Amino acid sequence: MILITGLTGTSGSAFYDILVRENYSEKIRVLVRKTSDISMFKDSPLDLELFFGNLDNKETLLKAMAGYDTVFHIAAKDKIRQVADVILLTPSIKKVIFVSSTIVYSKHYPNSTLRIDEPIVRKALLEKGIRCVFIRPTMIFGTPNDQNISQFIRWFGKYPIFPIVKRGAATISPISRLDVAEAYWKTLNNFDKLKKEEYIVSGNDCMSLYEMFKILVELQGKKQNSSISHFPLQMPVCSSFICLALKR
Repeated sequence: MILITGLTGTSGSAFYDILVRENYSEKIRVLVRKTSDISMFKDSPLDLELFFGNLDNKETLLKAMAGYDTVFHIAAKDKIRQVADVILLTPSIKKVIFVSSTIVYSKHYPNSTLRIDEPIVRKALLEKGIRCVFIRPTMIFGTPNDQNISQFIRWFGKYPIFPIVKRGAATISPISRLDVAEAYWKTLNNFDKLKKEEYIVSGNDCMSLYEMFKILVELQGKKQNSSISHFPLQMPVCSSFICLALKR
């Protein structure tokens, strides 16, 4: 039996479609907030139960996990440690899949919460005999609410000028929510055969931010030079400090 968080989200909803496609037969409990849109689960062919609650309530999590042997945490990455703390209090849990981020490898975020918490979580779970696997998608896209590429599209549609720093040299590998969901399924379906404890899930193509912005601008039918402007890094940083100072 499996407890899944984040099944109504960008990649989670695509994962649900795959569970239906594959006729997943295990009992599924879905942790959802009372404010979530749960229409996707109407007349579900799966053995599925909705459990209303949120990740910040320890008692709710304990009740949600009780009697289940697997946890698939797709929801908020910054909640991994507190979810793990409850898993450690649930004797029935033996397998855990966390959806995290590649930010743990970035030299730009040496003090990220994930980089600090995940080794602690991994060690604590292993000491309890619980195996955990981390899935690390890159930039996920595919819905108007993906908070990544869709956000850039809205910005380009709203503003005549879009500033970028360091000439947009940073590289990314965007990946479709559908491909991420397939990775979720393969991880779950082959959990006992997996040889690694973490997997990076990325798109086939690596591009710079500037290259991606060019594509988005062209798709919107705008002139590239009038929409994307290069700024030195110091300018947006200084602007941010000024804005913060003005708010005080």
